[in-house]
Amino acid sequence: MTIDTTSKELTLESLLKKIPSLIENLRETRDTYLTDAVLMGEIPAPTFGEEERIRLVLDRFRENGLEEPTIDEFGNASGIIPGSSGESAILVTAHADSVFSAETRHVLEVGSDHITGPGIADNSIGLAAVVALPKLLDHLDIRFKDDLILLANAKSLGRANLEGARGFLDTMRRPIHAGICVEGATQGRLSYSGLGALRGEITLNIPKDYDWSSFGAAGAISHINRLINQLMEIPLPKEPKSKMTFGGLTAGSSFNTSPKTGRLRFEITSEGDEVIDDLENRLNEICEQFSLETGTEVKMETVAKRQNCGIPFSHPLVKATRSIMDKAGITPKVDPSTGDLNALIRAGHPGVTLGLTTVENLREENETIQLEPLYAGLAQLITLLQAIDGGLCEE
Repeated sequence: MTIDTTSKELTLESLLKKIPSLIENLRETRDTYLTDAVLMGEIPAPTFGEEERIRLVLDRFRENGLEEPTIDEFGNASGIIPGSSGESAILVTAHADSVFSAETRHVLEVGSDHITGPGIADNSIGLAAVVALPKLLDHLDIRFKDDLILLANAKSLGRANLEGARGFLDTMRRPIHAGICVEGATQGRLSYSGLGALRGEITLNIPKDYDWSSFGAAGAISHINRLINQLMEIPLPKEPKSKMTFGGLTAGSSFNTSPKTGRLRFEITSEGDEVIDDLENRLNEICEQFSLETGTEVKMETVAKRQNCGIPFSHPLVKATRSIMDKAGITPKVDPSTGDLNALIRAGHPGVTLGLTTVENLREENETIQLEPLYAGLAQLITLLQAIDGGLCEE
């Protein structure tokens, strides 16, 4: 199935007509990307600890036909599929890190219609799609005018604050038509905007001179519980849409000793930048007041803060993506991103995030992806790359 995106006759309609046959042809490549998914998934890759997985990506890039793939100063692995002109490029990226620790048992169960294991959806299968892309395109006999830059970006999640993607884009010195961020979860995901976010950690310490005999004296767990109750009373606006999530709480290690330190991790997301600013100030005020009233030491650290960004719903890239998803039998679900798409758009490049397949138990150790939807998920990715390369997604 040779497809020449340099042809002047290329239209979106002609690409859409080929999607059913593309899906069928992708079935023949099952072993190619599932092999990469299992290889990636069985290597622990916690944020700031992705080195071994990145080295594997580099090896697989070479084995899949890329010349001179590299690991940069930010820990990212990248390689290029040369286009016929190479005057500009399309970026295809997937984050290499995972929410699971190095101590988690990374063993994947591969069934006839599914794969189960920690991080397979977020984001081993997405990473595998990027790594296997040279082989997939070669099998399909698809060629491009633009270079395809394939990126496995490190240090994306949590405290890393998109460090890998931001570093790569900040040092990129060549024109990029557009970018696609690839995620395993969930098929139908369509992100074309980056959501404003504030991530932080509140640390509460019981000082050495703490008066344990005073009214209300308590250990760190009790104090943090009271602090959480106060934070939950903060009114959040319905418009712009805003949300506060408590994502982690640590304190103590025994049955009969009151801990003197506790930590609370949180994230606030909002479609309004002013809401993020106001809530950051409000949280700092509550922490300061709580510290004075209880005699504890309470400090809030801002781990990451991002403003809203995005391209319009009417952008040709979004329109083309929606048409491609519809033809592939995928129902779009608009989902603003807090991930690498933010870095891409803030660097001045139009982009979207796509999900490849259906998922169960996301971010649990028994995380499971379904294999059948992957064919349509990969078809949407490849067809969108062709549309971008053919100049069908430009304003």
